[in-house]
Order: sequence, then structure tokens, then C-alpha cells
Amino acid sequence: MIFVFIVSSCSVTKKTKQQEVIVEKEDKCKYETFTSRYKGSYNGIPFKIQVRAAHDSVIWCSLSALSMEAGRMLITNDSVFVMNKINKEVYKKSKNELSILLQEDLSNPVLEKMIVDSLSFEKHLSLKTKPLIDLVIKKTIDKNYNQNYNINLSLGKTKYLLDVLQESIEYNKTQQYPFNIPSSYKIK
Repeated sequence: MIFVFIVSSCSVTKKTKQQEVIVEKEDKCKYETFTSRYKGSYNGIPFKIQVRAAHDSVIWCSLSALSMEAGRMLITNDSVFVMNKINKEVYKKSKNELSILLQEDLSNPVLEKMIVDSLSFEKHLSLKTKPLIDLVIKKTIDKNYNQNYNINLSLGKTKYLLDVLQESIEYNKTQQYPFNIPSSYKIK
């Protein structure tokens, strides 16, 4: 689950499978909420990611593989929570701390823009403190406005290469952002 930002140079009309959405340079958002679904695979194992957001408020993500939810992420205006359901762990960091460590703006509007904008980009993020993280995200848009993400992630000595395709995006639907931490989970 990745964080990047891009800047629009002009107004763009983007046609998705469900509807048309207009993204403007002035950051005047044309939605209150959105839900986006992605699919990909890692080492032949298919996975799905669902992202939900309320504009400028909360971003919620769920990662599922092999018919089970493997993890969740909740991004509020001041914190990031990552729940690893396989290892029963939750990581909590302040967005201010992460922004300083990564030297990047991680505000919710910036993160939302990464998801809904119909522009290609490449972004490199690196964290040199433990855990060592190196992340390169390349987003490409084809002529039908399909969004593809190539993700190269290094966590310490472990490397992950992922190709992720956006399946759908819907706007202004009522949604929930469930994120309850079980008492048996270790908070780091």
C-alpha cells in the first residue's frame, strides 16, 4: 500500500468503467468519497486491494490473498495504522514523523490525488532507519485510462516486485472504514 503524489498540469476528464470523473488542477475535488479496487499477483499468488476514502479525512485499505484478508491500513489526518492480520501485529506512526523521515508530503489530499489522477508518474521513497524501506512506484495510464502500477519494494533484504491493475473506481457511495484492533494483537 503505497503513498505518492503528482501535480496536474491541466484539467483532465477521465472515463472509468463506471462513470466520468473530472479532476482539476485547483484541487477542487468533485467527490466526497471514493472506492477503488485493484488486482495483482506476487509469486503466482493473486491478491486484491480495496481502497476507500472520504475526501480530506480518512483513507482505508484492505489487502486479501488466497480468499482471506491479510492486512488493513487506516490513514487519518494525523496517523497511519497498518494491521498485519497474518502475524497479528499493528504498526502505528504519526504522519508528521513519516513525512519527515521520507521527506514527502503525506497529507490525505496528496494521497487521494495519487489514486484518482489520470496521469502517469514514477516516485521513489526511501527510509534509511529501521525498518529499512526502499520503494519505487511507477504508474502508467493506457489509452483507455486503465491505471497500472509497477511496485518495487525492498524491506531490509527482502525484495518484492508487484504489478497491480486498477479494476474499478466509484465515487460518492456510502461506505464504512472498519479498523478494530483485537486485544491479542501486538502494537509496534
